[in-house]
Amino acid sequence: MRALVLEGPERLVHHSGLPDPRIEQPTDVIVAVHRAGICGSDLHPYLGRESTAPGTIPGHEFVGEVVAVGSRVEHLRTGDRVFSPFTTSCGDCFYCRRGLSARCPRGQLFGYLPPEGTAESCEGLQGAQAEFVRVPLADSTLLRLPSAFSPEEALLLGDNFTTGYFCAKSACIKPGDLVAVVGCGSVGLCAIVAARFFQAVEVIAIDPVASRRRRAQELGATPAPPEQAAGCIRELAGAKGRPGADVVLEAVGSPVAQELAFQLVRPGGTIVAIGVHTSEHFAFSPTAAYDKNLTYRAGRCPVRSMLEEVVPLVETGELNIPTASVITHPSIPLSDGPAAYRMFQERRDDCVKVLLDPTCTPS
Repeated sequence: MRALVLEGPERLVHHSGLPDPRIEQPTDVIVAVHRAGICGSDLHPYLGRESTAPGTIPGHEFVGEVVAVGSRVEHLRTGDRVFSPFTTSCGDCFYCRRGLSARCPRGQLFGYLPPEGTAESCEGLQGAQAEFVRVPLADSTLLRLPSAFSPEEALLLGDNFTTGYFCAKSACIKPGDLVAVVGCGSVGLCAIVAARFFQAVEVIAIDPVASRRRRAQELGATPAPPEQAAGCIRELAGAKGRPGADVVLEAVGSPVAQELAFQLVRPGGTIVAIGVHTSEHFAFSPTAAYDKNLTYRAGRCPVRSMLEEVVPLVETGELNIPTASVITHPSIPLSDGPAAYRMFQERRDDCVKVLLDPTCTPS
């Protein structure tokens, strides 16, 4: 098998001749990967912000075809085209039954193998930036690809689009709210679509990269670089009789973004942080949050649970997945993965979302 292997911080290598994954539990399936996404949260282990075991295959976003099925898998067959959330889930535990599948105690995260001997050592799985990936708890994790959906749409449903929707929904946006989105990567752009779905009167899209602000504007947002965000919101909020943003959706996961979100939200407003934070401390104090009557929400999107709500909305056309705005590099050969990671990390070539194609024969 060919795969990308993380051997250390910024040491990502394309390997061939690796053993194919095999059925380990009767509830497993093996999926031949047709496309695998590079996500912003993949950069945390890539850059060494999160420790992973050497030999980890990254990647938690994928679409593909079932090629092997465990003996206790009931709802999937070889040949099924499928897509996946970024974590597995059992579908029947306390958390799954309450719509929080991301906290399933049997769930595992694709593309993240914690170092041996850590408390999280059983929580990870080899990832999907490879020709094949093993999927445990397959019946309750995978979804068949609806015929009307493109592979690109399905891949975004497995993480970024559903995460953006979850972010906006968690903010309890009301019709007429003024919403700011900090960060216009893939999740931020999807959050703009979701905020408009929930009838925000205005969405201000904040990002230092001009091309990403342009993409946000194409989705109906008012763009602003970070240094102009406060003035832009003061102007828009004042025109609508508000003292600031009612809601800030923070889709970056950095202290700088968190501090900016706090500056922009009005007293009594809401911040929802959906970016993966690795800092040990908040960028604002409990006292400051108290004095602002702030509502702050954060956490991993329970994608598998949310898909029960999101997929029907997409099927009826009430929600549109902005694939053209988000996916800038739809088919990069897996063998070019290390270069694609560098491009993605450096935001070169108007890069927002990269899809790796393991079906391409390396040159």
